[in-house]
Amino acid sequence: MALLTSGCAAAPVIPGHASSSRTASLEHAGPWADEFRSALDHGVSDSEASMLADGKVTAAELEEAHEGVRRCLADSGLGIEYDPDGGFSLPSLDGKYPNDYFERSDPVLRACEKRYDEYVTFLFEQTRRNPERLDEAEITVPCLQRAGLVGRGYTEEQWRKDYDDDTLPFDWMDEKARQCQLDPLGLWRDG
Repeated sequence: MALLTSGCAAAPVIPGHASSSRTASLEHAGPWADEFRSALDHGVSDSEASMLADGKVTAAELEEAHEGVRRCLADSGLGIEYDPDGGFSLPSLDGKYPNDYFERSDPVLRACEKRYDEYVTFLFEQTRRNPERLDEAEITVPCLQRAGLVGRGYTEEQWRKDYDDDTLPFDWMDEKARQCQLDPLGLWRDG
């Protein structure tokens, strides 16, 4: 049994972690500058601040952050396996999963992410899938139409309503729908 999860959550500011936004150039952040600045203002670790300071997260920086989390988790007997599409599984290195596995592993994971990857993965994934930070409906609906999941008459307004109401007329687990969710502009994922 392995814990499988996906997502990102903001953590509280930790005293002693200085804001780095005053020294960050964010020269490559473009339309994502506010998110990079917000992350830096949030009090990220020095290692993460150095990765975010130029407003771009490279694949090498992403791997560096992931490796930091891996090492940190290993100290507590946990592993982590990242999915290239996002999300991860959190196996126990000894293969044992007591009833309180989640209650024990979640605080450790959160502490490790706070040290190495509070924002790196999120900003890497978002800037990769939507570098110009276009409206989600504007990029998702045409993808869904091309995939044949919705008709040509399906509008951005309808998508917003269906999305908010959790009544989308297709299954998000369908491979074509996942492609539109993960890479609506067709920039990086083969699908």
